[in-house]
Amino acid sequence: MTGTVAACREPRGIGRVRLALITALCASSTCAIAAPGGGQVVAGSGSISASGSNTAVQQNSSRLVIDWNSFGTRPNESITFSQPGAQAIALNRVVGQNPSVLLGRLDANGQVFIVNPRGVLFGAGSTVNVGGLIASTLQISNRDFLHGRYAFHKDGDGGAVVNQGSIAAAQGGYVALIGRRAVNDGSIKTPGGYAAIAAGSRVTVTLGDHQMVGLVVEQGVLDALASNRGLIESDGGQALLAASGRDAVLAGVVNNSGVIVAHSAVSQNGVIRLVADCGTALVGGVLDASAPNGGDGGIIETSGSRVKIAPDAVLSTAAPQGTTGVWLIAARDVNVGNGQGRADVTGAALSRALGTTNVAIGSADPSAMNPGTIAINDAVTWNTSNALVLVAGDGIRVNAPVSAPGGVVLFGTSATVTQTAPITAAGVALDGSRGQYRLDNASNRIGIVAANAGSVTLVDSVPLTVGAVGTVSGITASGPVTLHAPTITLDPPIVSTATGTAVTLVADAGFVNLIGPNAISTPNGRWLVFSSNPDADTFGGLQSGNLALWGVAPSSGSAVPAAASGNRFVFAVQQQAELTVSPDIAKTVGMTRVLGPQDVSLSLRYTGASYGNAFTDSPTTHEPFTFTVSSAGTGPDAAPGIYTITVTPGSALPAGYRVVTSGGTLRVAGTAQPVPPVPPVPPVPPISPEAPEAPATPIATEPPVLSAPPVLTAPAVINAVQTVAAETADDSGRTALALPTGLARPVTPVVQTTSDPASDGSRLPDDAWPGNVCRM
Repeated sequence: MTGTVAACREPRGIGRVRLALITALCASSTCAIAAPGGGQVVAGSGSISASGSNTAVQQNSSRLVIDWNSFGTRPNESITFSQPGAQAIALNRVVGQNPSVLLGRLDANGQVFIVNPRGVLFGAGSTVNVGGLIASTLQISNRDFLHGRYAFHKDGDGGAVVNQGSIAAAQGGYVALIGRRAVNDGSIKTPGGYAAIAAGSRVTVTLGDHQMVGLVVEQGVLDALASNRGLIESDGGQALLAASGRDAVLAGVVNNSGVIVAHSAVSQNGVIRLVADCGTALVGGVLDASAPNGGDGGIIETSGSRVKIAPDAVLSTAAPQGTTGVWLIAARDVNVGNGQGRADVTGAALSRALGTTNVAIGSADPSAMNPGTIAINDAVTWNTSNALVLVAGDGIRVNAPVSAPGGVVLFGTSATVTQTAPITAAGVALDGSRGQYRLDNASNRIGIVAANAGSVTLVDSVPLTVGAVGTVSGITASGPVTLHAPTITLDPPIVSTATGTAVTLVADAGFVNLIGPNAISTPNGRWLVFSSNPDADTFGGLQSGNLALWGVAPSSGSAVPAAASGNRFVFAVQQQAELTVSPDIAKTVGMTRVLGPQDVSLSLRYTGASYGNAFTDSPTTHEPFTFTVSSAGTGPDAAPGIYTITVTPGSALPAGYRVVTSGGTLRVAGTAQPVPPVPPVPPVPPISPEAPEAPATPIATEPPVLSAPPVLTAPAVINAVQTVAAETADDSGRTALALPTGLARPVTPVVQTTSDPASDGSRLPDDAWPGNVCRM
């Protein structure tokens, strides 16, 4: 079912609305003639009879046209239509000079049209029970009616249609009040059907079977008014208030200060529409398209050249057992807060509504983007999972905080989105393929971002995931994409067709790729991923194909990433290299020991291989290595003891680097002491004088045992060599290491015996040594 109004010129003002109460017409004596009179069948088959206070119409054909001189009821009178079925329609045209005033009962098992250009009033206390009802002060021709074309057009100035009583349609039926001015001050009920209050000079209704499936206000009229100050109920159906002025100057008004309820049924969502076309929609009272009994929430539309939302307006599309519906505020320029837009709503009113409905401002569909702007000048806060959709072709400005810790914000524009105040949201979608989105407030707290955009710049203060928000998934952009957050996780990929540096990701604490090698696609440019903590990164198969850049912070303003071509990982930490000698090396004092590749191994702290080949950094050893030991001793005859080994680096290093070393100890062993001689054994006295024993042979003294010549040993001669960015030191008088061609100065040998666990690590330049050959 649909309901629309015709297009209009650009609005420039709103005319005054004057509603002459139809009851004032009863001041004339002719108003006393209330009962139907002068009825004549002019098309179709049927008959009219009267009995006491009741007038009966027997309809025999599916279409029946009756011309009446008067058509109304006093409080105790009634009119009854007996029709062939719910599809039958009886057109009652009043050709007399008086309005139709119905104060009694009107009953029909089918559909009834009442057309009186002078006005129609359903007074207080009146009741109407029909399959369907149209009460109109606009005319319809017999030809159109009989051929199923329900086109109502202005005939003269046209009076008003007012309901102060109770009108009820059958299940799936309809009630439409159509005229230059149409007002409901009573109650209208159309369960599962259509309730419409329409003001204009030409209105077309579409019926299907016994239901209304559409109503269009095709042409406006001076001071058009569609108003509800009573109750309209259309559970599982639609409620429409529509008005169209003649143009922007002679604009109409749609006003709701009453209650409109269109609860969703399980199989049919409710719809409430207040459409003012070239005029003003005044939105107050209660608009309820919720689904308390199951199903999804419905739709509330409030649109016009101007839309004014009352601070105490209550709107809901909540669905406890389903999906929440949406409230659409459609106008050319929308302002939240300071009352300077063509559509105005306070931040408090919008925040309250977001507790019970999704809200779309400008358009609910970014692909149907309308001209205009949106400005958020008043804080908006909600604590539900509902979404705020902001769509404006000429730009969006966030000048006040938007806070939805569990909610979603969607921006859509073909111009620019800017912010001077932070956004807090579980998810943010940027949907507008030509839009430039600059959400660069450092206090943003956004959990998930997705975009279909021209360009994207987003700064976040919490971990950020490139994911799916609503119908938008991943990031697709024709321009550059820049994301800066503590951690960045890629779930759907990022695609940018921009040239140059198309994608820049700055992850202060960690980068996580959950997609694989195609997580970032830049067919016409390149990407840079800045990371401050490689150990926390999950590269997920994403490969740069180039050396990483080390020791470059994204905020340093370094020209290194800009000068380096191709995709790059750029790390704020410094690369570390470890040079290990194994097993321990022994060296005799006064002699030189040259180490070869079999004695030394070189490894990088961060290697492409250890991180899934994310970058091409890898070490290669190259001989010779010169090994020199110096100590605090005075020469080869140093006394036994423990001596300090000092390890000093040279200064001929790649620009911006230094060598950090740690020393060790040297133990010198002294000579062994001689063994003292064994004293002789005294002679044993003879046993008898007759046979003295020979004297004992003395035990010879053992010669002294001497130790081996002194040897200097250096256990764990070299355990680690580390480089970190620093100043260059003086290297005069030191022995140089062999370096590859292209470095200007030699490097002093590095010698140490033990590693220092407190060493701060080191860094080798990625491209200082071509071919990844480390010559030491």
